[in-house]
Amino acid sequence: MKWLRWSLSLVLFGVLVYFFLPLLGELKQAAVLFLTAQWIWLLIAIFLQVLSYACLTWLNILALEPFDGKIGFWNLTAVLTSMAFIQIAIPSAGLSGTALRIRLLGKFDYPPEDSLFSLALETICEVIALVLVASLGIVVLLYNQNLSIQAVTIILILGVVGLLIVRYYWRLLQDRERSQVSVAKLVNYWNRVGGRFRRLELDAMLDRLEAFQNNLTEYEDVPVWKFVLSTSGKVILDIATLGAAFMLFGYAIPPGTLFVGYGLILAVSGLAALPGGIGMADA
Repeated sequence: MKWLRWSLSLVLFGVLVYFFLPLLGELKQAAVLFLTAQWIWLLIAIFLQVLSYACLTWLNILALEPFDGKIGFWNLTAVLTSMAFIQIAIPSAGLSGTALRIRLLGKFDYPPEDSLFSLALETICEVIALVLVASLGIVVLLYNQNLSIQAVTIILILGVVGLLIVRYYWRLLQDRERSQVSVAKLVNYWNRVGGRFRRLELDAMLDRLEAFQNNLTEYEDVPVWKFVLSTSGKVILDIATLGAAFMLFGYAIPPGTLFVGYGLILAVSGLAALPGGIGMADA
């Protein structure tokens, strides 16, 4: 079977050359950019990204605060950095990073449920901050007359609908009786439609719902302003890093464009879960 491995390696090498040979011309142009780059902005971008990771670590510390495990700031920073690396190395719609988070936090006495719940809370906070920042960008673009009234109207309608949906499900989660009824309906519907693949146990799903709702109540002692400050700091510093990266090559991007562009980058980055999706996201 040795010849098969060598043949497969040769085919993969041929595919690699086929796709990257046309990029040689662009690499020559990139070399010119590197010669004219203002490298002080690279140092600024690195500094801003370090501060952003500090805010992200703080946000995760707040998300893990109500639980019994214990992890230090630098150890948690290392966990988050490892998650970011594995999600790029193994595109899997975030599953690789989630699995690594569960394993690493388990060494600090955090059970899988606490790791997953804190990750969900972190994601919710970042999405809310992203929506607010993107909205600010839309306002700036509108003020500078870079967006039409029709486009703004559509965006506002979608935003209001999204907020109403979030508010509805948030209130549903807080109402234990209604949420249990909703879960029972979903379980029954799934068992009718997809039960031949995998049946769901109603009692187990209700136990998970109760655990989720109990976890929500644990955050009553954590000040909301800390979540706001850490999340907004992380998002704004990421946007500033993006602006510094453009300044490195002499492009001054207006703040409104950066705000909206950053939101689009994160939205399209979900393509990275697909084969070749990282390239599509970069494009």
